[in-house]
Amino acid sequence: MKTVNNFVSPGHAFFETPVKSLLPQHATVCFYQSEICENQCRVEEGDIVREGQSIAVPEGHFVSGGTEIHSSVPGKVESIFTCTAPDGKLCRAVKIKTEGEFTYLGKKQNPCDWKIFSAATLVDSFRSKGIVNTFHSVPVPLATQIKNCTLRDHRFVVVRMFDEDPSRFTDLFTATKYTDQVVQGAMIAARAFEAKGIAFVVPRKAEFTINESHAEGLSCAVVSADSQKYPCGFMQQLMRLVRKTSHMAGYEVFKHINHNCLFLDPETCLAIYEGIVCGIPVVEKFVHVNGTCLKASGMFKVRTGTLIRDLVEQCGGFKERPAKIVVNGRLVGNEISSLDIPVTNYVKSVEFISSGELSVQERNPCIRCGKCRIVCPEHLIPDVFYLNFMKGYSMPKKFFSSALLCSECYMCNSVCPSRLSLCQAVISLKQYKDKEDD
Repeated sequence: MKTVNNFVSPGHAFFETPVKSLLPQHATVCFYQSEICENQCRVEEGDIVREGQSIAVPEGHFVSGGTEIHSSVPGKVESIFTCTAPDGKLCRAVKIKTEGEFTYLGKKQNPCDWKIFSAATLVDSFRSKGIVNTFHSVPVPLATQIKNCTLRDHRFVVVRMFDEDPSRFTDLFTATKYTDQVVQGAMIAARAFEAKGIAFVVPRKAEFTINESHAEGLSCAVVSADSQKYPCGFMQQLMRLVRKTSHMAGYEVFKHINHNCLFLDPETCLAIYEGIVCGIPVVEKFVHVNGTCLKASGMFKVRTGTLIRDLVEQCGGFKERPAKIVVNGRLVGNEISSLDIPVTNYVKSVEFISSGELSVQERNPCIRCGKCRIVCPEHLIPDVFYLNFMKGYSMPKKFFSSALLCSECYMCNSVCPSRLSLCQAVISLKQYKDKEDD
């Protein structure tokens, strides 16, 4: 496998404490929080809602899975309209004027013993608490992911305790500052998934420790990763790292790790802990707000439904107008075109990039330079995938299936002098292959 040292320089210091984001005067809560489905609205204009109240539920055959959407603030429903989600898709949303008493904010919650719950009860709670797995670039409702798993044996949970995109560090911050809660959340997920073992992949120079003895009744491995190299935190790399432990006495079971296992990040584990142990649905999350265009930056605890414009104002505004706004990291994230886009439960970072930091973005025909093949950590041929996908050519089945090896690290995109969407084409082929298998 090929890796690159310091592929992206973060250009920011690690924040010691989070900043409590100001409560939004109006919260815009999207009904679309994952790729799988948009939820059905349960409220009408003029309704009064509580903090944490379910305002949208999965529809169709996702009723037993999916995830519910909750109001992040108490107040009055002013309108239900169509807005743009952080991933660029249009979706329905509710605009709530903040007013009234909060249910969870500023109030102590009595923790419950999650060990008394069955796996089925926990999965249902994941749905009702609005928990989405944000490990992958495309978020998935955790309840749906567990219910759709076809593994009979060799069920494992793998937790990446750092960010797969080195331009942000939301997951690393969460893992460092809330280690115990993240570990408990991972154990709860393992119970719900009926896993045989759990593996934590931690940075080589981590400022936190994980005690393997906490995994009562489960095989547990704590694996070190060189997070300074890229790619390091994607599924393919994590499986290789965990499988290496199977050569050690007591860890033989981990040789069966596979891509159908449950892969989690610290943000998801913390949401599990807060939802199951504290009874708090997903109404706020950590968002890393940064960029050279801002007067200040920080790690914010943000209410879902807060507009990105409000976060900019809390940072003191712009020093200069950004040329690009990127959500969820420079490498695996996506560009947005407006400040009036709300934070959803899959937003981890927002970066404001100046024109001086951007390379030429003009797209040209492929020049067959081969740079994408050289840099690909999985030894694929992204340019051939791209040309076949764009022109609709048929490919041999084995060649077509090899697209599934792509870790979606976007390194091919970063080195392409023609600025082609190589990784996006491979991802589209993977999704098409999955639909064919279904």
